[in-house]
This record gives sequence, C-alpha cells and structure tokens, in this order.
Amino acid sequence: MIRFSTSPVTPYTVGRKPLRLRFLIMPFCLALLGSYLTYHALQGERGYFAWGALSEKRADKDKELLALQSANAELLARIGLLSGPNPDPDYLDERVRDVLGFSAAGETVILLPSAD
Repeated sequence: MIRFSTSPVTPYTVGRKPLRLRFLIMPFCLALLGSYLTYHALQGERGYFAWGALSEKRADKDKELLALQSANAELLARIGLLSGPNPDPDYLDERVRDVLGFSAAGETVILLPSAD
C-alpha cells in the first residue's frame, strides 16, 4: 500500500517512506510536454498528416510542370520554324492561311456554318 504524507500510519505502511507529491510534479510536467510535442508532430500544420497532403499536392504540381514543359518545347519548335534566316515555307504558308485567312490563286474556299 502507498503511504501519503497525510495518511495515517497502519501496519501496511510501517517502515515505508511517505510518497511526497512534489516528487511527481517533474514526471507529470515531462509527460505533458511529451504529449504536447507528439500531438503537434502528428496534427500540426507541418506535421506527419499534413506531409501526406503536401506530397499529393507536389505530385500534382510535378504533372502540371511536365505538361507546361512539353507545351513550351512545342512552342519553341514552332518559333524555330518561323525564325532564323530561312523560315520553313510550308509552316509559314500554313500560318498565313490560318491567321490571315489568305488563299492561293485558283483555290475555292468553302465556309462551313459554326456549330453554335
């Protein structure tokens, strides 16, 4: 049986030192500190569970980056076809027809109604 400093002396507690509550303050405070740190390591803004959400977000951003890099490479290839001392005549003709609406002599243009 545990004997507290205020408990009466009984045959079960004779010869034992009384348990002083002040000796339990430090372990109790350390347990509180440990539980506080553990909670924030798991649930905090930068905790373990938030790390999973950030990993998913990073995977999405990596996919988006790859798509943007491929689109950028395609645009750079088109710029390369139109710039320089010798632009590609076929691509230049295609762009003139598409952007400016030109047609060659002798061609018949058929306008289709829009899908609206």
